[in-house]
Amino acid sequence: MIKNWKFYRYGLWLICFLVASGNVFGQDLGSSSGLFNSSKPKTSKPTVKKSSPTVSQKTVSKPRPTNDKKETAKTTRNTSKNTTKPTTAKKTVEIKKTKPLATAFVPKPQPPPQNNIVIKVGQPTPIVENFDDLFEKAIEDGNAARDERDYAQAEASYLRAQSLKNGDSRAIYGLGNLFSDQQRWEEAERAYRTAIQLEPTSSDAYIALSFVLTQPIASENLSNRYAEAEQIARQAIKLDAGNAVAFDQLGVALELQGKISDETQNAYKKAIDLDSTFALAYAHLGRLLRRKGAVNESSAAYSTAIQLSTDVPTMILVADVMQSQQRYNESEQLLRRALVQDAKNPTALYLLGRALTIRGSYDEAEKILKKSAEVSPNSFVSYKLLGSLAMRREKFNDAEKYLMKALTVVSPNEKKRLAQEFETVGDGYLRVGKTNDAERVYRQAIALDKAKSALADKLAKTLKN
Repeated sequence: MIKNWKFYRYGLWLICFLVASGNVFGQDLGSSSGLFNSSKPKTSKPTVKKSSPTVSQKTVSKPRPTNDKKETAKTTRNTSKNTTKPTTAKKTVEIKKTKPLATAFVPKPQPPPQNNIVIKVGQPTPIVENFDDLFEKAIEDGNAARDERDYAQAEASYLRAQSLKNGDSRAIYGLGNLFSDQQRWEEAERAYRTAIQLEPTSSDAYIALSFVLTQPIASENLSNRYAEAEQIARQAIKLDAGNAVAFDQLGVALELQGKISDETQNAYKKAIDLDSTFALAYAHLGRLLRRKGAVNESSAAYSTAIQLSTDVPTMILVADVMQSQQRYNESEQLLRRALVQDAKNPTALYLLGRALTIRGSYDEAEKILKKSAEVSPNSFVSYKLLGSLAMRREKFNDAEKYLMKALTVVSPNEKKRLAQEFETVGDGYLRVGKTNDAERVYRQAIALDKAKSALADKLAKTLKN
């Protein structure tokens, strides 16, 4: 992540995740595609970049939430302080963030490899290229592709950069941000864990990992993940006691563990004390106060969060918090504003599609979710929600079609959740007498979740008919 974190303003952190048509509070806390999604930096007019948060020109950014007016992070949150480190490369390129974690950070200079040149033969005069230049070009290409939502090209460029300098954390952060953009949380987690190994004293790396651990994935050890997220946030605070995002992330990790206590409230208030324009911290505080029964104070905190939400990352993050409290109408307003500035933001599209699905605007929801899947074809959540939406409308063939697309990008942790979706479609087919179709779908569900005995019973029922 970067220490110039305009990350929170962006949100990817969806941002997210975060991924069911109906929110489960424990899993939606702190999730937002805004966190690692990108947004445009402000120019003379308040515009937001399409993908990740940027810091200053020619700096490399790593993901982490921030909420700063001077520079908008392409992903989400702000950090209270920026630090940069000199690099040996002739020029450095910014890696743009996505979601609510961000600061501008330039890693320590890496020792050049012994053979620091590449010789291209086959031409009249051999061409000699410096590894540093090739690395910077690959990072530059990755950033540009990510801005254009060409995620496949961006991933290829960051991987190329990593192959040239596997000890330079910028390529790893670029991959982490990219995966966060698409709510590919498990892959983002691996990237940020690697970043910590490369930079064990970087608070940004710890914040990014803590954020990912609080995203909504299907896991049997969620309590362990949330406990680790808390420990990692505390480590980030030890490394940077003035980091507002670290304190906010600590509050999220505590709240996810059911700790509706003064300690949680004080973590959010500390984040606000460190950065009075930190909209996401106000939104988190508003959510906590409502859970504690302080309705008036909660409403005031939410109002402040909305007023401070002036950039795309922040709008996305705050909207995601509101959805976790069933405040879909308010979230919809923020998301529509975000899409005016960044029409192809996959997290904003997904969250808006979810809000529209909940309130029954199925036609528009389908249109929005299809666009989200088009922009981010490797994102499981959009296909899954499209399948759920088709089931609500009893369009079983369409539901199966979308779930088959979800199957191509499903992660190991999401397989049981996808099996449940296939089971629901099978139940629908069976209800209308389409036993052959039900049999096919139940078999797919069993392939994803062999341990669920009820699926075998339902399959047997179709074979009898």
